[in-house]
Amino acid sequence: MKVLFVCPAAVVRSPMAVEIFRELGGRGTAHEARAVGTAPGASRRLTTRELAWADVVAVMEEAHLAEIRRHWPDQAGKVRVLGIPDDYDPEESELRALLRARIRALLDDLGPARPAPDDPARRPVR
Repeated sequence: MKVLFVCPAAVVRSPMAVEIFRELGGRGTAHEARAVGTAPGASRRLTTRELAWADVVAVMEEAHLAEIRRHWPDQAGKVRVLGIPDDYDPEESELRALLRARIRALLDDLGPARPAPDDPARRPVR
């Protein structure tokens, strides 16, 4: 499962979401994650290519979903709104705790993680 985390600048919330996603079970599995931003100055911008890559698009706020609906209406069906407002400083533990809870629920919805295709655990035993 490929998950794209979206916020405006891709500086705090979406990169932290990728980190937490990997900590909670997305690392070394068939799950992959990336962080992108919607703002013109984002280090990695939300594009048609990024949306096509993703199986699930996890946006932080309803406004991000509205932007996807406006520019890429055919991609809106795979969007999940995490409900993480831009009210936190990067070092606030409340932001990490809130993201952790929402991403844990997202991973539960995605189902059990399988080993990645190149993971040695997937190789047949001889």
